[in-house]
Amino acid sequence: MTDIKSKAKSGMLWSFMIQGGTQVINFVVTIILSRLLMPEQFGLIGMISIFLAIGAALVDGGFVISLIRTQDADDVDYSTVFFVNLFSSIFLYGVLFFTASLVATFFKQEILVDLIRVQSLGLIIAAFSLVQSTKLNKELQFRIQFKLQIPALIISAIAAVLFAYLGFGVWSLVAKELIYSFLATVQLWWYAKWTPKFIIDKEKIKYHFKFGYKVSLTSILNTSFKNLYNIIIGKYFSATQLGYFTRAKSLEQLPSVFFFNSFNRVFYPLLAKVNNDRAKLRSMYARLMRLVVFVVSPILIYLGVIAEPFIRFLLTEKWLPAVPYFQLLLLSGIFHPIHSYNLNICNLKGRSDVVLKLSFFHNSLLFLGSFSIIWFGIYGLLYNLIFVNILVTIINAYVSGQFISYGLKEQSKDMIPILALNLSLGGVFYFLQNAWFYQMNDVWNILVNGIAFCMIYLGFAYLTKMHVIKDVLQLIKK
Repeated sequence: MTDIKSKAKSGMLWSFMIQGGTQVINFVVTIILSRLLMPEQFGLIGMISIFLAIGAALVDGGFVISLIRTQDADDVDYSTVFFVNLFSSIFLYGVLFFTASLVATFFKQEILVDLIRVQSLGLIIAAFSLVQSTKLNKELQFRIQFKLQIPALIISAIAAVLFAYLGFGVWSLVAKELIYSFLATVQLWWYAKWTPKFIIDKEKIKYHFKFGYKVSLTSILNTSFKNLYNIIIGKYFSATQLGYFTRAKSLEQLPSVFFFNSFNRVFYPLLAKVNNDRAKLRSMYARLMRLVVFVVSPILIYLGVIAEPFIRFLLTEKWLPAVPYFQLLLLSGIFHPIHSYNLNICNLKGRSDVVLKLSFFHNSLLFLGSFSIIWFGIYGLLYNLIFVNILVTIINAYVSGQFISYGLKEQSKDMIPILALNLSLGGVFYFLQNAWFYQMNDVWNILVNGIAFCMIYLGFAYLTKMHVIKDVLQLIKK
């Protein structure tokens, strides 16, 4: 147990540094590019994002998750997965290359042909380093990943800004992704100190595929429906409105993705190590859930309160139509960590079939609801997203929690007080924002609201003796 705590402490530090550095750099470059580019140019990338994301999920094939949970993986496992990923990426690039014209015709945007054919090269580039990255994750070598990811991200960000400044428009966004992928791949080969052997073992393919294909199907389903709104908005509305939506969504995802990825990068391998100890797994998982919700939910609620001055200050007034999209997406995003961690428990227990069923149910609701309410416009789609996310979070908590005796009742007892406190504070501060704070300068508005919200939130949590406060104090102490 001491060894696990030591690895968790070191891994968490470097994982937060990786995720924090990545988020800060992406945040800054997003602000700069949003000022240099027009909303419709972001909308064009939003139109093709689903095809690239599905391609990435198919290249992975769920083999990466399978490698992490395989405790005795050897060179045969790694080499086999490497070549399967590589051949898959080449095949999928060919599919995207020849179907690009169909996508352009669907959206009535001829430029999408070239955008897809160029940006999908990233699938092949990334396939060369998926296994190396997995090895480093499995071994909790996050310090090495920090050394290679951050420089690659900085260089690609600078290149993207330069391209945008020189008038390359949407191609600056493509350049950013390809340059980063290439630099990260080259460095992963150097730092991971692992090269594939020319081995493709049929038994290993069967073993990893047996678990991985369900994870892959789940990922494809989630990716498809996660980008469903991009297709609907891009098809039935406009590239400009899609640009507002994608910018709002990227800002909304910053805090939740930061904390989820930071914790999950470390805790998934560690939870896998105590997978057979039900009591220990339940304890670690419950503390992790409480901690993430305690940290993420106030950030999302606060951002909803100061959404208008926040977007105006960062992105300028041309992006203000994105404010209501941003606020509704924030409400939906509160449930993302709970939903995601519950599905992780099923994967840890080897029940990727349950994850697939839950994901299919989730996405079916999202699909049916979207086309039933599309006539109410983008706002109808967003309210549908909130309703579906609440419903599936409840269902997932009930189903997944049974594997570790931490079901809906126990999770509700831990999560509802935290969420109720945040929503109450958010309502009060939203009223004050509209009644008084709006007169202030945007910077002072954001700072004053932020300090007051944080102090009152922590004060109430401490006075009411929330269980999570003990977890936070222990974490700070250590």
